[in-house]
Amino acid sequence: MKYNRSDFPSDFLFGVASSGEQDFELVQRTGFDCCSFQIDWVRVLPDGRGTVKEAGLDVYDRLTDALLARGIRPCATLHHGELPAVLMDMGGWRNRDVAGWFADFTDLVMSRIGDRIFSVAPISFPSHAVGAHSGESHAPGQQDARSATRTMHHMMLAHGNAINAMRGLGMTNLGAEVGNPINDNRPLWDCIFKKAYPDTLLKRLEPHLPVGWQDDLGIIGAALDWCALGYTVHDQVKPADLECVQQDYTRDLPVYVFDNRTANSLHLQHDDWTRDVDLHLTAVHDALEKGVPIKGYFARAVPDIDKAGPHNFAPMLKTVLAGGSVSLPLAQPVGAMHAHWNLVADIGGTNTRLGVVSDGKVTDLRKFPTGTLPELLEAFQILRDEIGTNPRAVVAAGAGPVKDGTISLTNAKLDLSEADIGKATGAQHTFVINDFTAAAWSVAEITGDDVEVLQGAPTPPQGTRLVVGPGTGLGVGALVFSEGRYHTASGEGGHVGLAPRHEDEVEIFRAARHIAPDCFFDDTLVIEAEMFLSGTGLPILYRAAGIAAGHPNTPMRSAKDILQDARMQTDPIAEKAAYMFTTHLGAVMGDLAVALMPTGGVFLVGGVAEKNRWLFKDTFREAFNAGGRFTGLRRSMNLYVSEQDEFGIVGANNFCKSALER
Repeated sequence: MKYNRSDFPSDFLFGVASSGEQDFELVQRTGFDCCSFQIDWVRVLPDGRGTVKEAGLDVYDRLTDALLARGIRPCATLHHGELPAVLMDMGGWRNRDVAGWFADFTDLVMSRIGDRIFSVAPISFPSHAVGAHSGESHAPGQQDARSATRTMHHMMLAHGNAINAMRGLGMTNLGAEVGNPINDNRPLWDCIFKKAYPDTLLKRLEPHLPVGWQDDLGIIGAALDWCALGYTVHDQVKPADLECVQQDYTRDLPVYVFDNRTANSLHLQHDDWTRDVDLHLTAVHDALEKGVPIKGYFARAVPDIDKAGPHNFAPMLKTVLAGGSVSLPLAQPVGAMHAHWNLVADIGGTNTRLGVVSDGKVTDLRKFPTGTLPELLEAFQILRDEIGTNPRAVVAAGAGPVKDGTISLTNAKLDLSEADIGKATGAQHTFVINDFTAAAWSVAEITGDDVEVLQGAPTPPQGTRLVVGPGTGLGVGALVFSEGRYHTASGEGGHVGLAPRHEDEVEIFRAARHIAPDCFFDDTLVIEAEMFLSGTGLPILYRAAGIAAGHPNTPMRSAKDILQDARMQTDPIAEKAAYMFTTHLGAVMGDLAVALMPTGGVFLVGGVAEKNRWLFKDTFREAFNAGGRFTGLRRSMNLYVSEQDEFGIVGANNFCKSALER
């Protein structure tokens, strides 16, 4: 052999791929510094998600410890082959959801063994799977341009998701095994290093790419610590190729050469092996002298140094590896890894509250001006940068409709998408939810210490729960309890109809019809409930009550001032408005409760309830229970006022926990 270890830099690593613990003794005796092993998705998650097979995790625990015990650096690959059969039945890599489930798999495994791993590559040479949809020999062996394109894109998205998941754990030395860009792998390299598809191919690819593919490129291009070039039996390492890769893609990024010939070419004679490995190491050596930062050479098969024969290349490799070892760490830096954290947000028209969640609990709460979309996203980034790692998940709640992963924040007058949040935070999972989805989730774990009991059990029982909250608008949400867990039921309950309850209210409704005609149901005296029963609706109710009382110049006062005067009994019109607010809200909540039958309780939440407890006493309860023949049913229901601080943050956190469990 022309070269040995002393001809390469002191931190140059020689590694080998292994299929299991039975090879580790040979790896050690041959003198390799590193051993790459594949983690089998189906072994850990038989269905690809859901139930964890602990015995599978135990296997990789043992493999990792066995390598470290022999002084060998464990290098993990998370995918190099087939998907779990259940996921294949769901479309395999053509199904975008698989990219998210792969991140969950990554998180699960690396939370267990990541602190003892030297390096990780999420997906080993994805071109194999892409080629399988172009008619090549790898499974599933289909020929379909759309399947191939979407497989490529979703595998790259899975790669980026996995990198972000591991960054969220504090891991370093994360890389990509992509293949040789000089061949047919250029789209993969461009995606990872340029966050784009090659212009020369995009026209052909774009009709087959999934909707919104552009938004994924930021995730796909997640920052790396190294990159590996793979060579097969048909390739030969060339210094010019390595220089081209550095110039076009990797720049100063460390590069490793993976020689797959040693796995696929057992027909070669000993002299052929000697020649080819010499050629490869010569190319690596020449590229190093030209400034390409190559940090290692990996063989793709474990040699048996005890066997003689024309096909055995082990003695040759042992000669190369003789002469010492490198002094790099065996695994992740001590203390680098940490528990996950999540970020939850309650976005208002003026201010946004951001909560840091560790171990399921909100440990830090900050307030930022909501501002414009860039300013809002900058607030997310500031908190992420302070902590120093990406959150695992972000949940943002705000007032407005949610469609296709985007919430139109009516109070803030901006649109916020899950993709925007992902780019700003690097989070593995992002969710945007309506504020009353969060309000509903705020009572998922509520206890007797968190409520004022208006009637019923002192501790809210388990079961379906109804949440109503007068604030800027009138929000209604529900948690439906089914099959042992809660599910959100969303709707627009704040826009049900409201009609006069007594004759003396008829003129008030008529006056309101002149103030807000668009909010009435056709030519009736039925108004949207929110137009009386909210912070923005109470001024309309107050003005209408004043006009009906013979004061046509009654002004539109703030809800705060109206309720303050009503409580102090200094303004009869304010007292009338507050009375109607209380009784109509109680009646609406009672009607909704009869429709839903919330055995887990009816909860009043929100700013108005929090600041005006005096409104929600006997008069409110009597209005809730007034139901004619069903008065007895209403009286049997559990009725509470939530006393939780920051119920929007609490709800976003509970939603996050449930979403991650699913």
